[in-house]
Parts: sequence; structure tokens; C-alpha cells
Amino acid sequence: MQTTNTNHNYRNGRAKEYRLKYKYEKKGYIVLRTAQSRGFADLIAIDNQGKTIIFIQSKPRNYSKKAKQRLKQEFGWLNNKFVCAFEVL
Repeated sequence: MQTTNTNHNYRNGRAKEYRLKYKYEKKGYIVLRTAQSRGFADLIAIDNQGKTIIFIQSKPRNYSKKAKQRLKQEFGWLNNKFVCAFEVL
């Protein structure tokens, strides 16, 4: 029974990630989905015109505001901190 719930949660999470991906692509971003990354970002959105990179962590609706705030505090150091480069190796 747990497998069914896990699959359901995974499918819902994946669907939300694709909705967010499409939303940012409509705004002109290049969006990379880091499938099952278990990291701090589910999506990485890059705006070539505005020179912006956004790391997006997608959480379910029932995820508490307090838990979301903890994540923002933990990874807030990412804001305005990077110089980016591209390499082909």
C-alpha cells in the first residue's frame, strides 16, 4: 500500500514541477529539471535577457509555511552570490 502512496506523491510532485517549468518557459526562461536530485533545487530557471538564475524548490500545498521558511533561510545565501561561466569539456 505504501508503494501506491509513494507513486502518487511522486507523480503529483513531478506534475507540479512540469507546470512550474512551463510557467517559467512562457516567461522566456530556459528551465532545467533536476529529476530526483534530492538536492536544494528541483528546477533551475535561467533568464538570458535579465541575467537571472533562479533555483526553484517545489513543495506540496500541504507543506507548512514554517518548513518553507526554514528552507528559505537555509538556502538564502544563494541570493546574489554567483558569477557564472560556461565550459565545454
